[in-house]
Amino acid sequence: MIVFLALSGYHFLNQKEKMQNIEIKYHTEQLAELQNFLVNSLKITHEFRHRQRDIYFAVPEGRLKIRNQDEQQPHLIRYFRPDIAETRISDYTIEMLDDAEQTIAELQQRHKVLATVEKVRTLFLYKNVRIHLDEVALLGNFVEFESVISDSCDAATAQRNLDEIMQLLQPYLGTPESGGYLNLLLAHPSTQKGT
Repeated sequence: MIVFLALSGYHFLNQKEKMQNIEIKYHTEQLAELQNFLVNSLKITHEFRHRQRDIYFAVPEGRLKIRNQDEQQPHLIRYFRPDIAETRISDYTIEMLDDAEQTIAELQQRHKVLATVEKVRTLFLYKNVRIHLDEVALLGNFVEFESVISDSCDAATAQRNLDEIMQLLQPYLGTPESGGYLNLLLAHPSTQKGT
């Protein structure tokens, strides 16, 4: 069960339902080769390639960020997931922002800005699984899998579909990551005090 942060007075167009993914992220040294494989696979579809800028805020539980993406309205994402280097459940909500600048200002008054993560994301789809090829500033290249759990795809099916695509792409996958880009960026030498 998600307990969403109280954000009364913030400026949203609408509120999405609470959702779940089964997720895992890998560092990869073969991003170009992986992308070429995906482009030429008949089982996989290419959706988009966009720049994304995520602003993370310090909150007592979970993670809270505002995402700015090319050709899309900014949105607020709140999510909860364990930091383990294996497949894990992520509970999340997404709210589209009517006034992103004012929402950012109001959030900054209440919550410290932890970091801003900038990346170029290329999205592919396999069944219900989102495959993110991410080129992340300072951190390098990653592939992230999100297998969406929904009314039409229960948790068992979502896990099975994720296992299928991970097995198919195994030669291109590097080291699994326990944390997200925020954790990796905060641990990066360039963000340490005194550097």
